[in-house]
Amino acid sequence: MAAVNLNSVSFSYAVTPGAFALDDVNLSVDPGEVVVLCGSSGCGKTTITRVVNGLVPHFYSGSLAGEISVCGLDPVKDALEKTAAVVGSVFQNPKAQFFTTDVLSELVFACENLGMPEELIVSRLEGVILALGLEGLRERGIFALSGGEKQALACGSVYMPDPQVVVLDEPSSNLDVKATKDLGELIRSWKAQGKSVVIAEHNLEYLVDIADRFCYLRGGRIECEFTPAQLCGLSFEELQDLGLRTPTPWSLLLPEALPTGDDGVSFSNVTCVYPQVGKILNVDHIAFAKGAITGLVGENGSGKTTLARFLAGLEPKAKGLVTFGGRKLSARARRSQVYLVTQNVSHQLFTESVEEEVLLSMKKEDRDRARAILASLDLAELAKSHPMALSGGEKQRVAIAAALASERPIVVLDEPTSGLDLRHMHQVADALRSLSRTGVTVIVITHDQELVATCCTAIHRIQDGQVVSGE
Repeated sequence: MAAVNLNSVSFSYAVTPGAFALDDVNLSVDPGEVVVLCGSSGCGKTTITRVVNGLVPHFYSGSLAGEISVCGLDPVKDALEKTAAVVGSVFQNPKAQFFTTDVLSELVFACENLGMPEELIVSRLEGVILALGLEGLRERGIFALSGGEKQALACGSVYMPDPQVVVLDEPSSNLDVKATKDLGELIRSWKAQGKSVVIAEHNLEYLVDIADRFCYLRGGRIECEFTPAQLCGLSFEELQDLGLRTPTPWSLLLPEALPTGDDGVSFSNVTCVYPQVGKILNVDHIAFAKGAITGLVGENGSGKTTLARFLAGLEPKAKGLVTFGGRKLSARARRSQVYLVTQNVSHQLFTESVEEEVLLSMKKEDRDRARAILASLDLAELAKSHPMALSGGEKQRVAIAAALASERPIVVLDEPTSGLDLRHMHQVADALRSLSRTGVTVIVITHDQELVATCCTAIHRIQDGQVVSGE
C-alpha cells in the first residue's frame, strides 16, 4: 500500500484564484521509495510537498480538489498535528521552521513536543549529529549559523522524530559539496529504513544514485517520469529544452583569480570575532577587479557571507580596511555603494508588487526600464503580483532584478541561483554579464558550479575565514 497517494489533485492559492498551482496531479509513493519532483521554478513542486504535509490547505488556503492519503490519514480533514506526527518537512527557507535559538534545543524540540522518553531522545540525538556532521555546531546559536549550516540543522531536526514520510523542498540549495554528499547519505539511510521520501529539487546530481523516479512537472501537471538511467541518458539539448540541471558531475577548470587595479574593491586586515564562536574572518588581503564577475567559494561556515556583510557595511563586529577606486570606504559609505542580495531574499522584499520592488531600488523611478529588467529575468507576467506570493526561485529573481535596477557600482549576491532551474540560472548569468560590461564589480557567493562555469571570470576561495587560493 502506498504511503503517499494523490488522486486527481488540483489546487489554486487564494492569493491567485483561478490560476492552478496543481492541475489534476496523480502521484503515489511507496514505503522505501525516493521520488524527486523536478521542473522549472513555479511548476508546482513546492505545492505538492505542501499538500503531502498538510500545509495545503491548513496554512496555505485556496481551492483544493481530489483525494489525498498519507499513511492512512487525510491531510485535508485530519488535524495538522496528526499529519505532522507522520510527515517530516524541510522547507526551502529553513529559518521558517525553527522554534528555538540554539542547535541542541532545535534538534530535540520535535521529540519533546511528542513526549518521547528522554533516553530515546538522547540516543537519537547523537546518531543524528554524527550522521549529518553537526559535531562542530553542537554548542552554537542558530542565528550565528551560515545558510548551509541552517539547512543541515533543519534536516537533523526532521530526522529526530523518525517520521514515516519525509518531504524536502530544495534541501541542497545552500549546501557545499561535502554537506550535499552527507544529505545524500541521509536520504539513502531513510530509504533503507523504509521511509517514503519526496524531494522538490533542481540539483539532481546527488540524487541519481538514490532516487527511484524523477517526476517532471510543467504548469502544475506531472508531464512525464524518468528512471535515473533515462534521466542520465538525456542529451544536453534535451536537458536544455526541459530546463533541467545536469544530472552528471561537472569537471570544472575554474578560472584563476584576476589581479585588480586601483579601480576595484580591496580588503586589508579584515577580522571578525564573535564571543561564542571565535574568529570568523582573518583576511590579510583580497581584491575584486572592476568589471569582473568573481566567484567567492568555500565550505559552509567558512566566512563568505560574513565577508559580504562587512563589504555592505552590515557587519558591526568586523573590522578592516576597504578601498574602492583607490579611496577608503567607511561602513556608511559602503551602504550606499554596495547592493547586497542576501540568501534569504524574503527579508529584503518590502512592497506590494514585483514592479514596485524594482522601482524602489532605483535612484529615479523609470517604469520602462523596470519592465525591461523584469522581462530579462522572465518576470514580466508577475509584475503586478505580490512578492511574498511567489515561489522561492521567483523571489530570488525579483531580488536580483532590484539589484540590476539599483545602478550601484558594487553588487554582491549570496547564493543567487538557490532554487533556480537551468533556464533561470542562465538568465541570472546573462544579467551578471550585463552588469560587468557596464563596469560594475560583481561578487557572487555560490556553491553552484554550473553558474561559476557559465559566467565567473575570477574566483577566490575562503577556508576557515581566510583566503586560501584563487583556484
